[in-house]
Amino acid sequence: MSINWETLIASATISVIVPLGIEYFAKPRLEARKEEILDAHRSRRELLAATVRIVQAADVVSAHVPGGAEPAVRGNVYVEQDRQYERLVGEVQRLADDAGRHARTFLPPLLTLVVGYTSVLQGLLMSARPRTDQADGIKELASAVALLLSPPRLWQVWRAPAHARALARVRQLVDLHTGG
Repeated sequence: MSINWETLIASATISVIVPLGIEYFAKPRLEARKEEILDAHRSRRELLAATVRIVQAADVVSAHVPGGAEPAVRGNVYVEQDRQYERLVGEVQRLADDAGRHARTFLPPLLTLVVGYTSVLQGLLMSARPRTDQADGIKELASAVALLLSPPRLWQVWRAPAHARALARVRQLVDLHTGG
């Protein structure tokens, strides 16, 4: 039995070159792509969390205090509403500052919608409307966006119609406030 040295050398060479090629050429690109995907998912989770915080703060600000409430209770509610309004302003500002980072994780139709959403939130806060009216508009828009950012899972197909309605409502509200 004779050994074919050419075949043996070719096999050994290929068994060294292929793993090195994968290690030095393919793996860095795969790792970079993985990092981009993880960053996009992280950004979307941050966008959803900020939107939920905005809904919660706007809900407190837009709450109407009953006229028959005790003066101490009314005072406490007004203090909390002031605190939540400041929180709301801060959350909207942070969201607007990070809008580009969050929006780039979406394809163009939703990318435009995220940018419009953050612009409308800022516009509502800068408007001359009373705080409660500002908060009502913000809460309505942010609630629809929160539902939109929580897409139905494959096994939750019953949520798809609510998701589609939320998308239509967000588009409608953004268009309403931007004059589009």
